[in-house]
Parts: sequence; C-alpha cells; structure tokens
Amino acid sequence: MIRKYVDVICLNDKAGNIKPLYLIWDETKKIPILKVKEICPRASLKVGGSGLRYTCMFETNKIRHLYYDRGKWFVEVNDHVI
Repeated sequence: MIRKYVDVICLNDKAGNIKPLYLIWDETKKIPILKVKEICPRASLKVGGSGLRYTCMFETNKIRHLYYDRGKWFVEVNDHVI
C-alpha cells in the first residue's frame, strides 16, 4: 500500500467547507466523485499522514478514502490503481 498524491477539483463554499468533486488521476483520467459519505479528522494507518479523511463513492461504486493533509490530497493505493 502506498500514498499517491492526486489533484482534486473541489467546491469551496462561502461557509468554508470543501467538497471534492473530481479526482484527477493523471493527465487523461478525471474520476467523478459521486458522493462524500463522511468527513472526519483521521490518520491513514496504512501509509501514514493525517488530516481530513473524506470517505468517497466513485463512479465504479467503490468506496475510497481521500485525505486532505497540509494542502495536498492523497489516496491509499496498491500499485497506483484506484
């Protein structure tokens, strides 16, 4: 399991909330986030790091954790595959 840093397209509302809308995997792959199920402060026990953990549902109906840590986004992956 590794930490892969990714770009994320977000909505920042006037109340200061951040809602991730798309995960940019690479230059050719933009993955929509269908739903954010939970947002909570957590550490990644698998790859280290901490911050806000967004539990997200992606178009493949997979649930993944997306972390926002010190201004950067990352996901936990095996072999660079989401």
